[in-house]
Amino acid sequence: MRSPVAPVASLLLAGSLVLSGCSLLPGGGDDDKPAPKAAPAVTELPSTAWKTVKPSSLEQGGTLRLAASTLPTNFNPLQADSANSDAARILAPTTGGAVRITADGGWKVDPDYARSVEVVDKDPLTVEVKLNPDAVWEGGTAITADDMVAFWKALDGSDDDFEVVSTAGYDAISDVEPGKNRFAYTVTFDEPTAEWPLYVYPRLAANVSSSPKLFNDAFRKRAISSNGPFITSSIDTKKGLIVQKPNPRWWGDRPRLASITWNIADPELQADAYVNDELDAVDLQASTYAKAKGTGVVQRAAGIEWSQVTLNGGRGPLQDVDVRRAVAHAIDRGPIAATAAQALGAPSAPLGSLLLVPGQQGYRDSSASIAYDPALASKLLKKAGYTEGADGMLEKDGKPLSLTLPVPKQTPTNSARAKAIVADLEKVGIAVELREAPTGVDFYEKVVIPLDFDLVTFQRRGAAFPITAAEPLFYPLDSSQNFTGIGTDRFGLGFDTVIGTLADDLRTQRVAKLDEWLFEEVPVIPLSVTPIAVAVRKNVANYGAAQFEQPDWTAVGFTKK
Repeated sequence: MRSPVAPVASLLLAGSLVLSGCSLLPGGGDDDKPAPKAAPAVTELPSTAWKTVKPSSLEQGGTLRLAASTLPTNFNPLQADSANSDAARILAPTTGGAVRITADGGWKVDPDYARSVEVVDKDPLTVEVKLNPDAVWEGGTAITADDMVAFWKALDGSDDDFEVVSTAGYDAISDVEPGKNRFAYTVTFDEPTAEWPLYVYPRLAANVSSSPKLFNDAFRKRAISSNGPFITSSIDTKKGLIVQKPNPRWWGDRPRLASITWNIADPELQADAYVNDELDAVDLQASTYAKAKGTGVVQRAAGIEWSQVTLNGGRGPLQDVDVRRAVAHAIDRGPIAATAAQALGAPSAPLGSLLLVPGQQGYRDSSASIAYDPALASKLLKKAGYTEGADGMLEKDGKPLSLTLPVPKQTPTNSARAKAIVADLEKVGIAVELREAPTGVDFYEKVVIPLDFDLVTFQRRGAAFPITAAEPLFYPLDSSQNFTGIGTDRFGLGFDTVIGTLADDLRTQRVAKLDEWLFEEVPVIPLSVTPIAVAVRKNVANYGAAQFEQPDWTAVGFTKK
């Protein structure tokens, strides 16, 4: 749901937004200082690293053998049970839409699905979509405006019987109106929505979007209808094997591959299978990089997953913002970033934003206010009333400054990161208790979600359109995804204003300012971006490591011998 300050934010798009002495644009209030300098457009690693070959130069046929970590419990990626699963990734060869994400996180119209996608009015925001009339669902039914109408109504939260992953974006749509023919429609938003390209094309046929029963339960053991160059021909839940074949009704360029298989296995087994020539490509982690790097080619691209420390500002010493700021200044993020990158044979990728990642359009390092500065950390702790005790550690009113940091057992990367954090904090007199915690889903359900921690570190994931998804991580306080224990109203005002800013340059400035607001309150400390590393057979083309760009599955294949 949108926050209650959204109407206020929408009135302020034309000028600077002032709240509590700060503005979302440079100038105004007490924040008269230059905007942060933009980071370079690209990082040391490319956004897309796969080998690009013309499809005509590839073999016709062959099976691309891939892997995923878990078997989805629901093969409808929009249904709540598929959240945090590999469903969307596995179904990618069967999926398409009106817009295609570009290498830098931007977008362009995909002619296989739409003739045009354009904003025809900004007040209210109205987007006109003209579909490719050749596009059909797997069964042969045309993709039409009726599909979009039903899809919107299923996803907008108006019917609780549809158990959706998220209503975000769709709940901002006020109307979907069919056009002059069934292959055209307009989508009208009740407020400006910068990430509108995500919400203007249906991913499900109208019959599914009109039935909660089908939406929720029909795809436990079969995939939703394909609208892409491949179809899912079989799902073997016992063997953990999914097979995809070319879509016989596909209207675009003929796929080069004869089939794609997805084998379900944990990362260690995936690496073993790759080394044994049972897979053609495998995503690498710190624990599997050394095992697989000598076989085939390791492609490295700028990442979207990033490590961080979440601070629970809802209890104990961290309720004091000066203590949270001191924690941030005490942690040396540089070595943590270097260690994470070296484990994948990549250059260090420190992170200076809570909203965007390096290599993404608009990325700026806005983290100056939490720069490593142990001396400043000590001053802030003294300001907060802490003094040095007999053991050299800090205390207040006879009570030691001690924080808990739970770590899932048998997670070496997480454990190493946590130990580095503990060592840094102890240098400024903050004692941290490392506490063993359960792994997997239990870690989130028993530790993170109930906020049973002072500090916690895990990976977050960026996206090409990240702002709408990022808001519930910080606002409101009672958001199911907000694990920070705080949720100041200016966060909500800031997110609504950024999301409501349609002009790219202005939105970039406002994203940077919102980042600064977040860093002032220190709900989360970003550490580093994890580079993407994929081991790929030398003869695989047009597939591999990429930050945002999705493969053109008609062009993925094997080079000719």
